[in-house]
Amino acid sequence: MSMKKSLVAGVALTMVASLGLAGCGSNGGVEKTEDGKIKITMWHGFSEADGKTLEGIVDDFNNSQDEYFIDAQLQPWSTIGETMVTKVTSGDGPDFVTTGADNGQGWSLDGTFQCVTDFYDDPENETENYIPNVVDQITFDIDGSEEKCAVPMGYAPTAVWYNTDMWAEAGLTEADIPTTWDQLLEVAKKLTKSDGTQYGIALPDLGWGSFLKGNGSGVYTVDGEVSINTPENKAFLEKMRDFYKGGYTVAGMDETAARESFESGQSAMVIVGPWEDQAATDKGIAHDLFPVPAGDGTYVYPDGTSGSNTGSTGLYWWVTSQVGDSEKLPGIYEFFKFYNNHDNQVTWSLGSAYPPNNTTVTEEELSERPLIAKIAQYTDQSFIAVAGLKGGFGDIIATIDTLTSNTTRTDDDIQTMLDEAETKIQGYLDEYAE
Repeated sequence: MSMKKSLVAGVALTMVASLGLAGCGSNGGVEKTEDGKIKITMWHGFSEADGKTLEGIVDDFNNSQDEYFIDAQLQPWSTIGETMVTKVTSGDGPDFVTTGADNGQGWSLDGTFQCVTDFYDDPENETENYIPNVVDQITFDIDGSEEKCAVPMGYAPTAVWYNTDMWAEAGLTEADIPTTWDQLLEVAKKLTKSDGTQYGIALPDLGWGSFLKGNGSGVYTVDGEVSINTPENKAFLEKMRDFYKGGYTVAGMDETAARESFESGQSAMVIVGPWEDQAATDKGIAHDLFPVPAGDGTYVYPDGTSGSNTGSTGLYWWVTSQVGDSEKLPGIYEFFKFYNNHDNQVTWSLGSAYPPNNTTVTEEELSERPLIAKIAQYTDQSFIAVAGLKGGFGDIIATIDTLTSNTTRTDDDIQTMLDEAETKIQGYLDEYAE
């Protein structure tokens, strides 16, 4: 593992040495198409209906003007994460790319990405229509200056999806929709059948970053201080161990297995993003959703609130440093403006199931997919579970997953596991500190 990190650090240093040229009139390797358009390379990982929708928007952009051509290249998400830095360093990478904010801060700090504050500063780009919470999560301190380093691409909060037939069969009504985490667990118990034919909720025991924030003290604070080893987190883990041992959910699931449990009719509820709407429809599951209920956690989000268990998938557009101030940059900005305008955000939401990034899109305009319009209301209080660090996300997530899965699958002492998790996470934070 240390060899891999040393390699990344070496790549970053090599890139920094070359970026002095990129920021001083670099042409960014500008290539033109046969009809004279400036060719701009985009990487994305969307391979299903969302990919077709994105390709349609790209085609519309390319046909809307005669100066720029976006070459949209489908890449596995793993390729984007593992090879992009090396490709950008050699000048053979994408000009802009979609990836998450978890990686984005580190890559903005090390020079892989160039920030786009000037895009936000231009009122013609209509960034005032972006959702503030979504923009806040890619606003970083870069060399002592507050910079906006990406543009919203696909931001999706989670929600609790429930089988409406099972809900009614259990005698539950709209008045029973829970507003607290404890109420959610009680509803799950009511939806569980004692003969083992139906579970109340399909709840993975991985990916609990948001739950530890909403119900405990989180993993680390917004200032980067470790906060995982606390009485609040211990109490939450003990509560969840009892819930799992009570047989109200299937033990040992990841998110894929949890979705399959819900979509097969084995479980009455699942917590997942908006793509569950189409999946449940395809499986013939009558369904609706409600927001992930608030917990009584002590973790304080950057906006001053606490208690939110609503995680999110936060994908953004990032400009790579190989672009510099070349002729490509205005074209990329034109695409960002085009992609996030009112009409294209309606198209994107209806075709991809992601809520719109543009606040001017109305519920009526999404009436073909009313549950997507409904889940869009939860974006303001949804947060990327593990973000705001310069690096080490994979290691930290793996440590959290070990803690939570051992909580539900073993009888290991929870305090001892918290002690071990604290030591490991502190080590990762120290490794990536300045």
